[in-house]
Amino acid sequence: MVAWIAPIALIAAVGGAAVSFGTSGASGAEPARAVLHVGDTVRIAGTNVGCAVARRGGVTTVECLPAHRGAGTYATLTGSTTVRVVQFRTGTVAQTVFHAKQHDPHPVTCR
Repeated sequence: MVAWIAPIALIAAVGGAAVSFGTSGASGAEPARAVLHVGDTVRIAGTNVGCAVARRGGVTTVECLPAHRGAGTYATLTGSTTVRVVQFRTGTVAQTVFHAKQHDPHPVTCR
């Protein structure tokens, strides 16, 4: 049961990285922001994870994968209303292990 926590944590981290790329903020400087387009890639400092903006079936997604995919590694695919976590069975074959869809594009936040 605990095995699925790491991919979910990665999704949260990648979601934050997709919104704001830049310095860690340790220096007190305002983080740099970047707008990525289909075909752009980014590598996350201190990790072996790289992300790319892709269009699949007409939907723009952020795909984050380890630099060296192998059996047992995970990847995330995040769109504007969906998220998918896949686990690689081999270096080229993956199976979906988690999938979620946000049905309401305008969620209400309780205060």
